[in-house]
Amino acid sequence: MIKVMTENYSIIKETIGRAPTFVYSILDQVIEGAVYADNASFHSLLFQTDSGIYYVYGDSSSEALVSKLVTIFQESIEQSKRFTLFSYSDDWSVKIEQRLNGCIKKLERYTFSFDINAYNNREKRNSLDYDFIKINQQQIDHCLEFDNKYYEEYWGSTSNFLENGFGFCLHHGDKIISEAVSIFKSHQFAEIDIITDSNYRGKGLASFIAEKFIDYCLINDLQPCWDCDIQNQGSYHLGTKLGFSNPKKYTVFYKERLTL
Repeated sequence: MIKVMTENYSIIKETIGRAPTFVYSILDQVIEGAVYADNASFHSLLFQTDSGIYYVYGDSSSEALVSKLVTIFQESIEQSKRFTLFSYSDDWSVKIEQRLNGCIKKLERYTFSFDINAYNNREKRNSLDYDFIKINQQQIDHCLEFDNKYYEEYWGSTSNFLENGFGFCLHHGDKIISEAVSIFKSHQFAEIDIITDSNYRGKGLASFIAEKFIDYCLINDLQPCWDCDIQNQGSYHLGTKLGFSNPKKYTVFYKERLTL
């Protein structure tokens, strides 16, 4: 295995097609990570964030890459580190299960395509009886869900998120009742993560704040991204209402409690 030099990241971006948003975050060097290849032709690739999230791409017959994955998995156990592996390929998913059989769990998720025409043609709610604020350090310090630990996990630091990411929240008085943030972001994509206080659900807050997130993406030439667990019918239906369509299934493998 070889570590891909950053000057080759642009070549990788042109060849991989659609991949998880964090992959582009690595390639655009928005978050810290690394890319490994089986050879200089980049037939098989492994993407790794510093927090222990991985993605495999290319030829699943690459024994070098499979061995690298096994080594990383064993090290994650020995060092009590996170291991979360994304696969968009049925061939890779079969290979991963074969090599890590009995040691790993799996979760199936959907990734959607964004239909801007469907989004623009939907009926929107222009206002709510709550204060709408862009997230800064003060909101993070008094957050509903997305605290400093969250940004350290996915962005490396809160300061990196505040500099390169974005998010919004709704206030009821001094209380934050809904949040939408970019869990990952690159120069082209921004993946949304949403939470709403259980006492305020059913009021359209998630839809409203997601629209604000999407509008911000469109103004800033970003493509909004929506992923969810296949069992999460609430997220599935909200995504489709917001113009996300053509769900495609992929697999996430993990060894411990999963947070996405």
